[in-house]
Amino acid sequence: MLIDDEPGPLGECLARVGLDPRQVPALLAAEQFSRQQLALARTVLAARPSAPALAIFAFGSLGRLEASSQSDLDLAFLYDGAQIARERAEQRRREVVDQLRATLALPIPEKTFDQAIDLRELTRNIGGRLDSNETLTYRALLLTEGAWLDDPEAGRAMKHAVFSAYANATISRGRFLGSLGNDLHRYYRTLCMDYRHKVEELDKSWAIRVVKLRHSRKLWHLANLATQCWLVDAIADDRERDECLASRIGWPSLIRLHGALEHFDGPELAAPLFVAHDAFLHALAQVDVRDHLAALDYADCDGSAIYRELRANAERLDEATADIVDLLVRRCRRFMVRFCIL
Repeated sequence: MLIDDEPGPLGECLARVGLDPRQVPALLAAEQFSRQQLALARTVLAARPSAPALAIFAFGSLGRLEASSQSDLDLAFLYDGAQIARERAEQRRREVVDQLRATLALPIPEKTFDQAIDLRELTRNIGGRLDSNETLTYRALLLTEGAWLDDPEAGRAMKHAVFSAYANATISRGRFLGSLGNDLHRYYRTLCMDYRHKVEELDKSWAIRVVKLRHSRKLWHLANLATQCWLVDAIADDRERDECLASRIGWPSLIRLHGALEHFDGPELAAPLFVAHDAFLHALAQVDVRDHLAALDYADCDGSAIYRELRANAERLDEATADIVDLLVRRCRRFMVRFCIL
């Protein structure tokens, strides 16, 4: 099964969408910066032999090719506990963090991804009592935005193992690999509730979180739905469809969305969404914007010109999203109702 067939540059989509590169400079700058940082990380880590049964990934904006110099680097370390001890994986994790902190232009906070994760924790007990928000997060991000850093073969093997946990299930996989679709839905809803918990219970800054939810995370969710509709409509055979999904699920959201809209004869519907996402990336690449949002009190949001513009931009993205969903419902109605809504 081919995992993460590399897509071409985002710029190759623009003409078919009906845009000039000058209309989305932040999108193209983010992609270029991200590819440069990934290449640098891979070069640095290639200088030392990789540990067996261990794979290192970039998640977050870097994995989505949406990073800027203001982004964090979310590093994820996966290991096969049947072949390597946890202590060895943790030792390698600490070494890599030190190496990349000394080399890259991105800070590496240790938050969600502050420890190496045994692959078996991700592939067993999916949906069960021991399946935590953390393991759900790892699966969803590994498959949809995990960029390998040290060993492409090890990275593909880890992704293959997680994808296969859904695809090879004999009873629960569901038609059209419904179990994977449900888990990606579940992760998106978990993000929404995680936002509520952080801003209501933990009193963390709210503005930048809600702006991300209404832009990059909503786009991610839409791309997942559109990709499934695309492959369900295009391919009848289950196995062939699974192969195609495995090869595309890790593409950046806009490229996956563009592919689906081309299939449904509506690539131009992506143009306002590209433009809205460009404005979002441009804003978050600015230090003053990030600082302003981090300090903004909720009671003062209507008085903030920066926040008002980002809120209006999110509404423009919503309008573009609604037009795309209308197309998907028209062209893939029964699938959308059964597997995406009900």
